[in-house]
Order: sequence, then structure tokens, then C-alpha cells
Amino acid sequence: MAPSSYTCDGCGLRIERAMDLEKIEGTATPSWRCGTCETTVPAVVAERIKHQRQR
Repeated sequence: MAPSSYTCDGCGLRIERAMDLEKIEGTATPSWRCGTCETTVPAVVAERIKHQRQR
């Protein structure tokens, strides 16, 4: 499977690693945002990135 990545809508950062994401606390379902600019990242994409093997 090809590695997942996401380009942040806010700052343009290419999110490829779990350390680039920040979990939003206090929500019923897991919600994620960019660790740099705090723009929301789609949950499906964030979960895929969080669970992939790091190169």
C-alpha cells in the first residue's frame, strides 16, 4: 500500500507522519488538526496517517 499523506488547507504543509498531527481533546469521536496551524484534518486521512509505518 502506498504511504498516505495530506496537504493542509491552512498552511500547505504536507502531513505524512503522526507527529505532524494533533488530536483535538473533548470530542466524542477522534478529531485531528494540523500541528502547525491547527486547521482541521479529515478524520479518515488522519487515522490512516497515524497507523501507517514510519519510513
